[in-house]
Amino acid sequence: MHPSPNRPLHRAPSRSPLPLALALLLAVILIVGLFATVALFAPNLSASSASGDPGSGVSSGASTATPPGATPSGSPLTATPSGSTPSASASAKPSPTKASPSPLDRITSIENKVFDLVNAERVKAGCGKLRNDARLHKAARAYSALMAEKNFFSHTGPDGSSFVDRIAATGYPRSAAAAENIAYGYADAAAVMKGWMDSSGHRANILNCDLKAIGVGLAYRKSTPYWTQDFGRQ
Repeated sequence: MHPSPNRPLHRAPSRSPLPLALALLLAVILIVGLFATVALFAPNLSASSASGDPGSGVSSGASTATPPGATPSGSPLTATPSGSTPSASASAKPSPTKASPSPLDRITSIENKVFDLVNAERVKAGCGKLRNDARLHKAARAYSALMAEKNFFSHTGPDGSSFVDRIAATGYPRSAAAAENIAYGYADAAAVMKGWMDSSGHRANILNCDLKAIGVGLAYRKSTPYWTQDFGRQ
């Protein structure tokens, strides 16, 4: 029997694909969650393991001993071969502020300048350089200080001492005490040397080729410098 052309046909209802999609979605969520859990613990494991490449750097934070010659990654220090000088840290440090020279250091520097100028003049004259003797230096500086303190200017001290007495008092041989130059008021080493070299008697002491040693002394009375040169034959 054929259906009437005017009667609608009845079909079995088709199943919805929604439950299958939900199942797939849940499966994806479970898989993603599993990978996320594994990834959460992965950094802690790798940080404490050494690199598999012998001689390469160890992972940062690893407790494994570093192979000889290897450098931990991220470290600012480099490996130092045995017996060599350790290298400085990569981080720059400000250099310490250099202390200003003391008044005594400045005086010593000026005295040394006079010493150098004396030897320069001697070399030009064909004489040997003088030796800077500590005993002659002690005598010369002490006498400059005495003249500055007592406000006098003479080769004879207030106690009647001569330059030979003052040199011998330091332990330098009395028989080797040779000469003394003094001056005051000259502002610096170059000025006092010019004054001495322009005076025949002082110049003769400076250019005496038989002399072997010298001591230079400087002291101040307020801003006025007092100068002494003591010479020796040995």
